[in-house]
Amino acid sequence: MPLLIDCFKAAFFKAANLNLIQMKIFRSSILSVFLLAGCIQHTENTSIQKELTHRFEDEKTLINSKSKVILIDSLSLPFYDYFQVIERNNISYLMGLNRQSVALDFIPLEGKYDIAHLSFAEDGPGSVDADLDIVHFFSEDSILTIQDRAPRFNVLNGKGELMNSYRKTIRDTKGLEMFPVSYSYLGQWPVFLDSVWVLPVYPDLDVKSNAYYKRNKFMVYDPVKNEVVDEFGAYPAMYQGENYFDILREPNLTRTPKGTFLVTFPADPGIYEYQLGAETVIYHHYPDWERFTNEGIDRNGDMQQFVNHYISSAWFQQLMYDPYRKVYYRFGKESQELRRSDGEKNTAFDAEWRIFILDKELDQIGTYALDANRFNPLFSFVSEEGLFIYDNQREHDDEMVFGIFQISEF
Repeated sequence: MPLLIDCFKAAFFKAANLNLIQMKIFRSSILSVFLLAGCIQHTENTSIQKELTHRFEDEKTLINSKSKVILIDSLSLPFYDYFQVIERNNISYLMGLNRQSVALDFIPLEGKYDIAHLSFAEDGPGSVDADLDIVHFFSEDSILTIQDRAPRFNVLNGKGELMNSYRKTIRDTKGLEMFPVSYSYLGQWPVFLDSVWVLPVYPDLDVKSNAYYKRNKFMVYDPVKNEVVDEFGAYPAMYQGENYFDILREPNLTRTPKGTFLVTFPADPGIYEYQLGAETVIYHHYPDWERFTNEGIDRNGDMQQFVNHYISSAWFQQLMYDPYRKVYYRFGKESQELRRSDGEKNTAFDAEWRIFILDKELDQIGTYALDANRFNPLFSFVSEEGLFIYDNQREHDDEMVFGIFQISEF
């Protein structure tokens, strides 16, 4: 697994030029609304599913309006796989987990302020594991670390000192033990609310077992009560068969402005919408995205078979909400041939990549063809200025560069 994750991260530095989709379809509309029995989520993985079918019109796109060059020091990295945009003293910072120096780097988005670093211990009770931990910044004296597959939560202060540590065996509503996940890639991080944490978990330590795909993926954890109060996000039927998806198995979690949660899967074109505590799940269906349906490989296939499938097949990456423009961005990779005409093997990012733009009702209102050879969608976030996507083309070692994308009419 670590080898494949490394391949996955490295792949985002290679890509091909993309061609802009231009489709003329009638104005987005809901074609059907109906209730049916499903096996989507909740306590016993049985619930009522409400389906909405969406059509779309490509009336909007994105434009790369400008580049933003951020100066970094010798201790900082030009790229972070785990990061958070935070406010410190009314200044916006990009906080990146520096796995090389085991530290947090606080890089101001405006260059007139100083860069700061918070180093962690690598041994002892308050240590941070650079490979297995993620870090969430609540405040200067409340920094949470969660370690992958370990029932341990640490709270550190602004000096990196251990303030509190506790172990919690997370169990679903049936009493089965779940294991915390510390994903480093965008869209697969926990969501921390005022009263509860929504934690992605491993439903089983054997990711190839059938049991893994028959249990809910997200546990709603109350840190005060120290208990799981809800769960949701069961795998679609395609994941519960004989085929296997390896890293394409892990869903994306997005919170909406109305407080619901959107769960998307790399192999499934649809969007699943959950309300905490509710029995009804809304399934958003997009017929025009059916080409992204992914069949996986044989469960007993070897690593090379999956890598080849990962390169050649279509799949979705993250779904992001932009609160400033009240739209969503969904990133998708198109299918491609495994090898080029000269016989050389493609990379995953020699394929065409799309950014689909959805309005607040989740109707598609536009598309953009992303030059993924230049812009890395894994390192992206939104601000008042627009959609920031990491730009691989930097001229100097002391720079971090982003392309800033804004919505435009066709």
